[in-house]
Amino acid sequence: MKLKLIYLLLTAAPLWVCGLQRVASAQLATPSKPSGPASTLIHPTTPATAVEQNSNQFNITGGQASGGAAPNVIHQFDRFDVRNGDQANFIVAPNVSNVVSLIDSPQPSSIYGTLQIQSNVPNVASNANLILVNPEGLVFGESIQLNLSGDLTATTASGLLFSDTYHLDIDGVVSRAIIPGQDNTGNTNPSVANLTGPPTGYVFTDSDRSLPITNPLSTALPVGSIHNKGTLALEPQSTLTLLGRYVQNDGDIVASGGTANLVAVTGDNLVRLSQPNNILALELISTDAIALQSAAGIPQTITGGDASQANRIQSNTNGSQSLTSNSSLTTAPGSVLVRGSIDVSDRNGQGTVNITAEQINVIGSEISANGINQGGFVSIGTESGIITEDVMVNRSSAVSANASAGQGGTIKIRAADTIRLYGDATANGTSPGNLDLKAGQTLDVR
Repeated sequence: MKLKLIYLLLTAAPLWVCGLQRVASAQLATPSKPSGPASTLIHPTTPATAVEQNSNQFNITGGQASGGAAPNVIHQFDRFDVRNGDQANFIVAPNVSNVVSLIDSPQPSSIYGTLQIQSNVPNVASNANLILVNPEGLVFGESIQLNLSGDLTATTASGLLFSDTYHLDIDGVVSRAIIPGQDNTGNTNPSVANLTGPPTGYVFTDSDRSLPITNPLSTALPVGSIHNKGTLALEPQSTLTLLGRYVQNDGDIVASGGTANLVAVTGDNLVRLSQPNNILALELISTDAIALQSAAGIPQTITGGDASQANRIQSNTNGSQSLTSNSSLTTAPGSVLVRGSIDVSDRNGQGTVNITAEQINVIGSEISANGINQGGFVSIGTESGIITEDVMVNRSSAVSANASAGQGGTIKIRAADTIRLYGDATANGTSPGNLDLKAGQTLDVR
């Protein structure tokens, strides 16, 4: 059925919709399962970072440290690939808030082993968050393991914004960001010492590396993609953020009572967060409107750098990833494809799932934000910032925010054009939950 500016709010329990249409299996080719890179390659680009191998463990120490109440450690690499069975172990002081790894590489990073953060003080744990940045792409393999007490952010941004004032480029250069409409009275001679607390924004440039969409269900990945094929399991109440040009989840994401953010960005934009780690309150600002003032005091406009002719990630026979310039790219920059599971369920229904992109496809997936006392919250699509055009939830998918002994949660789906909800959507409980759908043009519920 076709409706103009439709808003459908269902508040009765049980809330259940079941689709009749199947997506052809030919469109859903099973992703290849390479064994990962043949060897672990972790190459620092500055003497500030040291990597020492001890058997299958690669201990990463040093880095450039900021000050402040929430200090960060910045590492720079030109390769960051972790083989199945190996460990990338970041060793930091117990008070470090964030470990930022800038990977300025000509190819995506393949991580099939373990990511770990360890305190340098015996018997004192590290709660630091890990932030991985590689503009070319990040691939998490089937055998990946996470040994993290904090959050994990994986992004293909080309730079990070701190305190809405200081820009950290992928090459490690720190500049003062001059953003229209805000107080720009920051330090005119900034350094890593100014980069305290979590990033408040992510800068994306070089959008011309990605080609237009022809088939959003293809497994070919454009440059700037994040692809999860394994199990990304975090500690309860933690946050996992995958923020790239294109995001594809073929594995499992687990964060009991925590938050899972899957966000895809097109164009050259600053994705600014109104509150740290709050991906729902994002704001897009064109990088053409932002100027940087370097330590030398020379202002310049943020623009895309040297555009490569490479436009997709290719899985090689030895499990490594490389770039190719195949013009038959069939994926969609600005899209999120979820074919694996996302589970943030916990007793109190504190789990949250946010999926934000221009095009969202949930295919053969299970997204769960269930609880006992209360159901959680699932948001698919947005009306501001990154505006979602189309959402597809196919017949073999299930989205739930149920409560076994309390109020059902909320499932919210937004699209400026079309919502196709063919799968199950339930927000059941002893008290009604909400299924909140809003489509600008077409709402198709089967």
